[in-house]
Amino acid sequence: MKKKFLLFSIGLILLSVILTSFISINVNISNFIAEKEKELLTYSKLINKAIIEDYNDGTQADFVVYAKDFSDEMGLRLTFIDIDGTVLADSAEGEDYIYMENHANREEVKEALLSGAGGSSRESSTLGEEFLYVADALEYQGETVMITRVAMEIDKLKMINDFVVKASLISSLVGILIAAIIAILYTSKLIKPINEMEKQLKITMDENKKAEKIRKDFVANVTHELKTPLTSISGFVETLQDGAAENPEIRRKFLDIIAIESARLKRLIEDILIISDIENKREVNTDSDINVREAIEEILAALEPILEAKKVSVSTYFAYEIYIGGNYDRFKQLMMNLIENAVKYSHDGGAIFIAAKKVEGKVHISVKDQGIGISEEHLPRLFERFYRVDKSRSQKVGGTGLGLAIVKHIAALFEAEIKVESELGKGSTFTVIFK
Repeated sequence: MKKKFLLFSIGLILLSVILTSFISINVNISNFIAEKEKELLTYSKLINKAIIEDYNDGTQADFVVYAKDFSDEMGLRLTFIDIDGTVLADSAEGEDYIYMENHANREEVKEALLSGAGGSSRESSTLGEEFLYVADALEYQGETVMITRVAMEIDKLKMINDFVVKASLISSLVGILIAAIIAILYTSKLIKPINEMEKQLKITMDENKKAEKIRKDFVANVTHELKTPLTSISGFVETLQDGAAENPEIRRKFLDIIAIESARLKRLIEDILIISDIENKREVNTDSDINVREAIEEILAALEPILEAKKVSVSTYFAYEIYIGGNYDRFKQLMMNLIENAVKYSHDGGAIFIAAKKVEGKVHISVKDQGIGISEEHLPRLFERFYRVDKSRSQKVGGTGLGLAIVKHIAALFEAEIKVESELGKGSTFTVIFK
């Protein structure tokens, strides 16, 4: 009796899952298409605005050029249509747009002429593929002068829809059948494990949400940070291509800027890869006894040109020969970032103090500067990725926004603690405490 009831319940669940999956997937696809319509309408309005601005400036280009340029930039099909339905240009047809039939009877065109905007989806008579069309009326001085139509192929969306529906139904069926077999054989034994799984699933979901937020924030920041030097490089290259390269002084100045931005981009990518290696535990196990004094002296030797350029003096104090265990290269990287930061944010002619000593069995290494300092409100977020106390100064001195984040990650590898003491205008002290 219990077995029959269990099978009946599983059957109802199976039916519910199939129906729910089918409905939810189709609703999601419909919502996706609706969002795409809004997106296409936004594109068409931006295009119309650009054309009107060009017309007012006296720089209007041929519609064929507009169609090609905007289509290449957005990855969409673009058509310009006169109010009588004559096609003025089409990105998919190129110069052959003159052979296209009149579009006055197109649903989206009729709607745009009546209400300012319209949309529809159908198979293209010229390309033989199904498209989502959105048309927007271009108005000038209160009158509609033409229609701008933007389109995207939706055959792929339907293929995805069909695949997802089938895959969901099959996976749901397989999952429930497996669950049914397990439930019939081990119903009484599954209660406790299921509760444990539920708790673990909640923990995993919470962790995934947190990780997803961190990932999204990181991607957004990386995109912004990469875009800045790339935009600068692109702008100067275009200026050189437009004729500025003929002037030796301007050419040299622009090439120097491009070199600086390229170096900045290289440093940013290197720092991102360092964090990625540490987070993904792509670390080679090269633990060794690290001589703290020797490692710091090597770093100071490498930084000597910068120290001389800023006339910054460095004083060191080592109570005695101190050793710590760990990856030598990572330790040097940690200390390099701290010392280099101290140099960058020190005033010309300033002084830096580096000390290493043992306190209650723990190794304390501190880097103290007399630079610009950090206000108290910034200290809690100091080790976040891409967090800058002074963005303009950080970029001026060549910072990537990841230096202290790398310090934090490497310190975690050593199971070390980092403390910061700082006062605005008086300098900062960073102390790393190794167990």
